[in-house]
Amino acid sequence: MFLDEVLKEKRTRVKEWKSATPVVQLKERIKDVEKRPFYSVFSKRGSKDVKVIAEVKKASPSRGLLKSSFNLEALVSAYNEGGAAALSVITEERFFLGSLDFLTTVRKLTKLPILRKDFIVDEYEIYQAKAYGADGILLIAEALEKTQLTDFTALAKDIGLDVLIEVHSLKSYEKLSGLKEFLLGINNRDLFSLKVDLSVSEEILKHIPQQQIVVIESGIKDREDVERFVKLGVSNFLIGTNLVLSQDPAGLLKSLIGTLA
Repeated sequence: MFLDEVLKEKRTRVKEWKSATPVVQLKERIKDVEKRPFYSVFSKRGSKDVKVIAEVKKASPSRGLLKSSFNLEALVSAYNEGGAAALSVITEERFFLGSLDFLTTVRKLTKLPILRKDFIVDEYEIYQAKAYGADGILLIAEALEKTQLTDFTALAKDIGLDVLIEVHSLKSYEKLSGLKEFLLGINNRDLFSLKVDLSVSEEILKHIPQQQIVVIESGIKDREDVERFVKLGVSNFLIGTNLVLSQDPAGLLKSLIGTLA
């Protein structure tokens, strides 16, 4: 299964990182990283002010390399122009061809808050995210135990990182009871089959309290998809593949947000 494979790979990679750069060095580096607000950027549920976390994504497990000529600078420039509320940077190396260095580069190219999107399995990666310039981190509920979600969220907040916790099922959402001040990402992609179904979010939303800030992830292609969820009281979205594949990501982003003249 994909999730099991990527987590196994990630644990091996973390051991290598720890050997090369002890966590004490990361803790020293984070003192110089200024925090950009991430959590507070997103309005409460029910707002019709659509906000998009636009993703820097070089490849995906289901599609492979998304573009033969991946231009990081041009993509970030398009996201700035298109009106993104924040950027998501995939740093997973094997399956998404990401890099921690993407975080550092992107931070220099935008004033927007940046989310490190990865399969975080160890506290080390939280310090690492901050050291490389992230303002928030993704935690995947399916990949972590409840105690890890609690501890990782607390550590992130302690060092100045906001948290987006991603769920793919109602069962995973139940792990989050008791946690506060996090963005809830509902992902329409099945982590095992990698298939996308927008009805996944629609069903889970029926059980989410109105005060919880929600971000819809995966499968959003056009304004019609956006409006489908705005009608349900959700106006925050994380969009990657369709923006990266677009010949005009800035124009598509404006269309999705609803600002295209």
